[in-house]
Amino acid sequence: MSLLRTVDLSRSFGSLLATDCVNLAIEAGERHAIIGPNGAGKTSLLNQVGGQLRPTSGQIFFKDREITGLAPERVCKLGIGRTFQKNNLFTRLSVFDNVRLAVLAMRGQPLNAFLPVTRFAALKARTEEVLEQVGLADRQAAPVRSLSYGEQRQVEIAIALAADPELVLLDEPTAGMSPAETAQMVEFVKRLPRTLTILMIEHDMQVVFSLADRISVLHYGRLLATGAPAEISRNEAVQEIYLGTAH
Repeated sequence: MSLLRTVDLSRSFGSLLATDCVNLAIEAGERHAIIGPNGAGKTSLLNQVGGQLRPTSGQIFFKDREITGLAPERVCKLGIGRTFQKNNLFTRLSVFDNVRLAVLAMRGQPLNAFLPVTRFAALKARTEEVLEQVGLADRQAAPVRSLSYGEQRQVEIAIALAADPELVLLDEPTAGMSPAETAQMVEFVKRLPRTLTILMIEHDMQVVFSLADRISVLHYGRLLATGAPAEISRNEAVQEIYLGTAH
């Protein structure tokens, strides 16, 4: 049983087909990359899986349970985390407070002005556990605004991991990074446990071929090819449409 499956997944915006009958299967523990030219439908695909966009037709299954059209918060509670192309953090708060708010939300504990959040020992322990997992334990007291862009992206992933997901959707995790930050992010993702499945969109081919076990190529909303990195690099249609014939 695949951890995530899409069956004939389609989403149209008027006459434009953002995704066109996409059939995708993601295995547990896999690092799976989605590539394709701008406008290929990559983010629309992730938005449908994450619940931000309702499919026009087709189905999505997570652990053999249909989740088609569920709201993002329900998708998250079922075990799917998500990051976006742009950081969306509380920059005046510390790293610790940003992640703790995510843990608090996932545990369904409402904020109470008369009860200090610091009294919840389990909340503090889980926050520290997540920060340790993403390598930010030594930066937890720092205001987010003082972090480098790459470190802020790590905080975004930490927030996604706060829900203890089985699958994380990463939308261009290295976008806007310097070469040094990109290399750090690649090493960071490599260190994430294999109990965590990753489905990511990425434009940087060096990043894709460094991280992905399998790659799926979208072109005008349709799934052009899926395979191991070596297969994709040899695929003539992929070379012509996306990677370039020189590859």
